[in-house]
Amino acid sequence: MNMTLSEQICLAESILLEKFRLEPFHNLYRLYEIEPQSQRLGGTCSDKTLSYLTEINASGLSGFLHTARIGDQECHRLARLEIQGASYFADIGNGWPSIRLYPSHQSIEYSCFGMRFRSEISGSKIQIFHTRNGKESLQMQFDMNPQSQKAIDDQILNRFNSGTSYPFDQGLRFSMIVGPKFLFLRDTTLEIYSETGFERIDGIRASDIHDVIWRYYNIDINTIISGDPCR
Repeated sequence: MNMTLSEQICLAESILLEKFRLEPFHNLYRLYEIEPQSQRLGGTCSDKTLSYLTEINASGLSGFLHTARIGDQECHRLARLEIQGASYFADIGNGWPSIRLYPSHQSIEYSCFGMRFRSEISGSKIQIFHTRNGKESLQMQFDMNPQSQKAIDDQILNRFNSGTSYPFDQGLRFSMIVGPKFLFLRDTTLEIYSETGFERIDGIRASDIHDVIWRYYNIDINTIISGDPCR
């Protein structure tokens, strides 16, 4: 690829941002126990990472599946990019707007939508921290060395029937960048983050979920459930 390092990183991050704007993080497939029919309709970390890698590899960059640990479980998928001899990690499957690449050779820190993300490197391990509303938490950690693509593929194929529990199994999750804001719907609460402040809408009834997602995200849930992106 005849591009400089900065141009390749810019390309990878522009695709990353576009995916956060166009493809929501959600657990509807898990809640409805249906198989995803299109990578264009978002999903959990596995679905979003596969969609990102499809576009990354089509662009001429080299991307691979990678797995991270959340708490005590190796259950989170992200992408590893190899750019001019160095590894960079894209956390496109995050429910939060992780819009920058995490390099393997240096720690970084950045802010967006009133939140802060930062990485710490210790040997071959990377830890990712997330701060929102003034509280920082460890989001995930992973070994930066290449991992077996077949093993991760098999885990993705069996993720709905492996008996694995996930952090989002307790209720609805739906998040996405919409215009200048980041929206996260968690059960009956909609959280709205932006550079100008934070808003929280509580008490959303289950019967209103379709209308709320249509109003705030301009997405028809039935499109996702049916698997028809043109519906």
